Amino acid sequence: MSPAWMSRPALVLLLSVLPALVAAQPPGPPAAAAAPATNPVDGALLAARAAAADGDVERVAALAPQVAGTLLEPYLEYWQASLRLHGPNPDEAPVRPFLTRYAGTVLADRLRSDWLMALGGKGDLAAFDAERRRLVLGGDDPQLACYTLLARYVLDDGNRREQIAREARRNLANTVDPGGDGCTALADRLLDEAALTIWPRLQALVERNQLPAAQQAASHLPPAEVTVVKRLLEQPGAWLAGGQAHLDRMPHSFAVLAIVVLARDAPEEAARYAERLEPGLTAHERAVVWGRIGRAAQLALLPQAHEWFERGGDLVGEGVDYVRAADVLEARARAALRHGAGIAVAAPARAADQDRAVEPKAGPDWSALRRVIARMAPEQQAESTWIYWNAEALQSQGKLEEARAAWRSIADRFSFYGRLAAERLGLPLVLAPRPQEPPAALVEELAQRPGFLRARKLYELGMRDEANREWSWELRGMDDATLHAAAELGRRFGVLDRMIASSERTRTLFDVAQRYPMPYRELMAATSAPLAVDPAWIYGLIRQESRFIEDVRSNVGAIGLMQLMPSTARFVARRIGFANYRADRVADVQVNLRLGTEYLKLVFDDQDGQPLLASAAYNAGPRRVRKWRAALARPLDGALFVETIPVGETRDYVKRVLFNTVVYSALLDHPAVSLRSLLGTVTPKDVSTDDLP
Repeated sequence: MSPAWMSRPALVLLLSVLPALVAAQPPGPPAAAAAPATNPVDGALLAARAAAADGDVERVAALAPQVAGTLLEPYLEYWQASLRLHGPNPDEAPVRPFLTRYAGTVLADRLRSDWLMALGGKGDLAAFDAERRRLVLGGDDPQLACYTLLARYVLDDGNRREQIAREARRNLANTVDPGGDGCTALADRLLDEAALTIWPRLQALVERNQLPAAQQAASHLPPAEVTVVKRLLEQPGAWLAGGQAHLDRMPHSFAVLAIVVLARDAPEEAARYAERLEPGLTAHERAVVWGRIGRAAQLALLPQAHEWFERGGDLVGEGVDYVRAADVLEARARAALRHGAGIAVAAPARAADQDRAVEPKAGPDWSALRRVIARMAPEQQAESTWIYWNAEALQSQGKLEEARAAWRSIADRFSFYGRLAAERLGLPLVLAPRPQEPPAALVEELAQRPGFLRARKLYELGMRDEANREWSWELRGMDDATLHAAAELGRRFGVLDRMIASSERTRTLFDVAQRYPMPYRELMAATSAPLAVDPAWIYGLIRQESRFIEDVRSNVGAIGLMQLMPSTARFVARRIGFANYRADRVADVQVNLRLGTEYLKLVFDDQDGQPLLASAAYNAGPRRVRKWRAALARPLDGALFVETIPVGETRDYVKRVLFNTVVYSALLDHPAVSLRSLLGTVTPKDVSTDDLP
């Protein structure tokens, strides 16, 4: 908790850090806060932005003359062109003049992306294909990806159509938004030409909880079957129960889909139906059914998850149509890791075992884990996560040299698993000496570039999304020296998140003071010391929560540096007797830091003084973390607990916060701390009735 948490002798890691590193920390101004409009031009711009969000193109046009000739005039033109492109009477006339006038800017690229969506939507695939080649960004948009595949498929002369169709099927099975316009158009074309079957399409939509789109897709079936599918999509349990006397004689495709739908919310019930249906299933159908049930069970921390995955066999995650294959394989790997850690099962899936409890085995199924990792795609296998755990499996099987070789391959990665691997090898954390300051002339040259000038003004107006896009656009193609200068520019502009983001793009140059800033040093010390909370941990948490953006608000309403929910801030203020508390003060740095640190102390005490669990509770809530502990049958290694946290956001959050803490501990010249000492061992504990939010 305090730096004393780092004094456990058996887990101390010797850190080698140059003392000058902290001294060289750039002080920098605090992160820029949104300022209200102070002149008519700014007011007109903000009003136009609000009108554009409401789709009121006439209001935007009326405000445009007030912004004419200013740095941000292109935004008024962009909003008008984009709105006219997607209006009730689509008008493409403003597009090409805008693309010519503002060629090479982020707004031109965004309008081109908007235009591509319009071209795809109206089926002008030849024009889409021609313009798609000119798009710089937007490659990760799922609908643009689907329209791109559709254009390639339709425009192909026939030589590669089958290959493109396979690529399209894989994309539809794994995209995050299979029900969007572009992906629906792609799927409909493939279905119409019998290049895709309806069942994986329906499963993909169900997996992303896009049931209305699934019901619409069912229209590709004969009318009588459409009725059946719509019913089982709405009430899978009732549909299966109504036909359970003849379950083995039901069409497999319908029963498999019903079980897939049911597994999302009731994996144990789905497993009972799957067991009855299993003898008549093909190997692929078994892989689909038990893969979906296994993943749902793993996310619910059910101890049967590993067994159910094993019943799916070797085809789990295999094939171009296997839905969310990478996610399923990762869930299977985590189920193998957690095998035996869950509470005993009172009602196992196999009917023959109904009268006995299944006692968990005493550890991960390392052999199964290695088999799963071997089935992952090469890029997935190359992730630090699976290199690290494959090495752990190798070590458990007595293959020490292979394990050490695997750990060595990632030990230089500046990340959670890179650090764990280095600790396995006994390597200290060595932070490189800070490079020379970037040339002042280069920083000044960047400051005068139109993109950075627009970004600065947009930050001042609180238009952070637009500002971030301008900033990222300017970073394209920069070498390390220029990125280093851009990071310094972010510090000078008071946007520390852009300093971090710019510095993190460097490939060989490493400036840890840019990547891990430490503003508010005196305030941090005054706030943390009375509570004995390690400032390295607070810094590590803030870096993950807000990247030091003081006035940031999340999409769920969390506020400020430490991302406090209003209800949590109010609870803490009452609990500690915070004088003159007002909700409108939560974003204030001093108030936010005080209330956030007090809450961090509360969850730390609630979670038995374990940084791992307290960090998880800060993100996911104490009640949820208590449930995860209550599901344990035995103490669990902290690294293993973290990797099997069922909420992906929290899993990644804890890794980053704890790794950040190790780095900040070094920067603050604290006694050496190892990542493994922060992870510790997680012990089972019943759910309490504590009132923490």
